[in-house]
Amino acid sequence: MAGFTTAPSWRVFLLSWREGRRALAAHKLRTALTMLGMIFGVGAVIAMLAIGEGARLQALERLRRLGAENILVEALPADKLEPDQRQLNSPGLGERDLRAALGLLPDCAGTYSLLRDLPLQLGRKRTTGPVRGVPGDYLEFFPGLHVEGRRLGPMDQRQAARVCLLGSAARRILGAEARLGRQVKLGGAWYRIVGMLEEAPAASPAPASEEASTGNDEAAGGGEDPVLAWIPHSTMVSRHAPEARDGRVDQLVLRAPAADRVAPASRLLKAVLQRRHNGAADTRITVPLELIRQQQATQRMFNLVMGAIAAISLVVGGIGIMNIMLSSVVERTREIGVRRALGATAAEVELQFLVEALLISVGGGLAGIAMGLALAWGISLLAGWPTTVSLWSVVLAFGVSACAGLVFGLMPARRAARLDPIEALRHE
Repeated sequence: MAGFTTAPSWRVFLLSWREGRRALAAHKLRTALTMLGMIFGVGAVIAMLAIGEGARLQALERLRRLGAENILVEALPADKLEPDQRQLNSPGLGERDLRAALGLLPDCAGTYSLLRDLPLQLGRKRTTGPVRGVPGDYLEFFPGLHVEGRRLGPMDQRQAARVCLLGSAARRILGAEARLGRQVKLGGAWYRIVGMLEEAPAASPAPASEEASTGNDEAAGGGEDPVLAWIPHSTMVSRHAPEARDGRVDQLVLRAPAADRVAPASRLLKAVLQRRHNGAADTRITVPLELIRQQQATQRMFNLVMGAIAAISLVVGGIGIMNIMLSSVVERTREIGVRRALGATAAEVELQFLVEALLISVGGGLAGIAMGLALAWGISLLAGWPTTVSLWSVVLAFGVSACAGLVFGLMPARRAARLDPIEALRHE
């Protein structure tokens, strides 16, 4: 302890560090319990930020797959319409609606598709589900989709070719037998698999609002697209949906030239459909860009609430540090008096207790980082939520923990430094 009188500042800090470790090691249980507040606080901050970052990246990936400039229009089944809507004599969604919309929006592009439930068989494995008939340019409207093999082309459309693309849903059901070049039976006809899609575009929407509804379970944040396969639209009409020869479709896709044109285009499209369908609400418009924005706004609110709760844990942990350090000052009053009598300055005594508070907060912060990483991994594994731990979240949580230790350790350290050496030596 006498070395405090003449040692340089770095030497004083090193001695304080060693003395602090000794003092904390003498009360292991008390030190561990004091760290718990910091451990839980840092762990909660990292886990909550990991959930928020994972949700943000997932939303951006969905938007990339669905297309930031796309507007999706789905035809509602007749059994889902209100009785008064069925009496409005709507012609239903058709290619004519797309041509009318493009006539008013010449800078936009559009496509369509037809959806039918068909039995699918490959070897001994069978299933039934939605199959989508699409023109050759359909998948170009979803640039985030990756195709192994080749896409359906204009020649397939002109020839009504019996070729198909399999989606991830079919591949999970059919297993290893689903591969390029194999023949799969769809609706009683054999089709050659020419491509395999990793992800699927929107299939059957479930509305959130009239102009910005969720595109399907995939777009809404859960589940996979149920579409099993994609075949040429002409093949679908000629073999499986002859009632659609008049141009009726189940989905329209309109692509605006830029993201800031999506909202005006969707409003105009809504007006066109209302006029052409005699006011019947037999379609649903999905705007992926608005959908993702709503989801991100909700996610930001969630992050703020959970971040505030985690911050409260850090404050509670800091108060615990201050409480323990005040108790330590009382317990070590005589030791402080001896140290001052041997020549230690008030600043050196203050540094001693600040270092001890910093050791508690840093130790709790490091343990909290490990807890946060484990929480993020556990949440992703058990709940299926995407989590992404970023470096800045770890640095932020650890930095706040260290600062809390310094702030809440300052008052006990100053109280120790201001003790009168004579009175401290008399303390029992």
